[in-house]
Amino acid sequence: MPWMTGTAINPLLRAVYLEMRKEQHSVTLCLPWVSLEQQPYIFGNLRFKSPSEQAEWIRDWVKKNLGRPTSIKLVFYEGHYVPIYGSIFALGDITEIIPESERDVVILEEPEHLTWYHMGNDWTKVFNFVVGVVHTNYINYAINDHQVPPPLRLARAAVLGLATAMCTRAYCHRIIKLSDAVQKFPHSITCNIHGVRSNFIDIGVSKMSPSIFGSSRFSKGAYFIGKMLWSKGYRQLFVNLKEYRRKTGENLHVDIFGSGPDEELIKKEVKQEGLDWTFHGACDHANSRIHDFKVMINPSLSDVVCTTTAEALAMGKFVVCADHPSNEFFKTFRNCFVYSTAKEFKLCIQHAMAADPAPLTENDRYRLSWEAATERLYDAAYTGSRRSRKLKFDRILARTHKKMASWDIMRNWLPASSSEPGKPLGQKWEFGRTGNVKGRILLGSSFLAVALLSFFNKES
Repeated sequence: MPWMTGTAINPLLRAVYLEMRKEQHSVTLCLPWVSLEQQPYIFGNLRFKSPSEQAEWIRDWVKKNLGRPTSIKLVFYEGHYVPIYGSIFALGDITEIIPESERDVVILEEPEHLTWYHMGNDWTKVFNFVVGVVHTNYINYAINDHQVPPPLRLARAAVLGLATAMCTRAYCHRIIKLSDAVQKFPHSITCNIHGVRSNFIDIGVSKMSPSIFGSSRFSKGAYFIGKMLWSKGYRQLFVNLKEYRRKTGENLHVDIFGSGPDEELIKKEVKQEGLDWTFHGACDHANSRIHDFKVMINPSLSDVVCTTTAEALAMGKFVVCADHPSNEFFKTFRNCFVYSTAKEFKLCIQHAMAADPAPLTENDRYRLSWEAATERLYDAAYTGSRRSRKLKFDRILARTHKKMASWDIMRNWLPASSSEPGKPLGQKWEFGRTGNVKGRILLGSSFLAVALLSFFNKES
């Protein structure tokens, strides 16, 4: 924060709601401190001269959006933004910033980021229990990166998948997948442990009563909200609405809320095709400008669990989304319409535009809340006492990875190491800086062999 993405906001809310529980947990949230030179690429117009200044902004955001202050402890580690991944990686050993007296349970939000290049202490030796929460489908992003030649996309996806399987097995007792949209992991369970802020549910409650004039509770039609990247659902939205126009003759009007690297490209292509989209720029989903929209269309196939889908359902809206593993949780709600073909998309849109959403039940509101999400976290993280004793094979993997990650050729060969700081998201991906082709092949072969073993070796 204030990088306003789901993977920035949800870990903060998880920490706050853990602190609010009756057990009175002592909660520390570890955050990356990014240099002033790199802040423009992720924070927009905001700048922080010190970690304390950023921490104050975060606490103010919590108070404003949750209606109460938080006393969670905020500590910062040095981070580095890698444009190719659109992600922040740790520099140094994060485990060292946590006092020994506080090293009980650690939740690694996006464990791949925290283990790919980790050369410090073994997480499972420093903490009593380690839970990794997988937020992002990097294999999908790698395969669909159209700035990269297809053979290199597949190579990159293979390395990412196997490296992640190896590292998470080596350093986590339990992996929680938010949905089955991501790859298989050892020691894993699938469970949506995200919730929505209470203000979204309050908006939904306010929309439950019919208008005194008997009209619809929603005065506006369809919208889409998300970072403006083709891979974030805009390509699917473009294709589906073009086909919808062809089949029905109706050029459906859609309001778009978002900004991002592909903004100009998206606007240009939409204009050329003549689709009826109105662009409003970035906007918080709880903003009053969005309250009166009745239908959120979210055709994205790259999400693991889409936070905005949960928020739209909480606000009492219809959601039209793809039949995709990321939407399994949302399919259980009456106002969620799922499609798998162009014909089904047409029928879902027509029904949603003609009908009125069903008011959320008390149980539905609870299932969407962070209180319920935290209960699901407890259930998903539980493995029994046996699992907390690390397997011998996992300990070998951790030692092997730590050794390999320290090699210069490894750090040059892996994709993230080839990024130059300060370049915007979307630069062309390259293999590392080293020219030792034989070394790359040898190292790559050995790395993949170890990673494959880590994935296929049975616990028994």
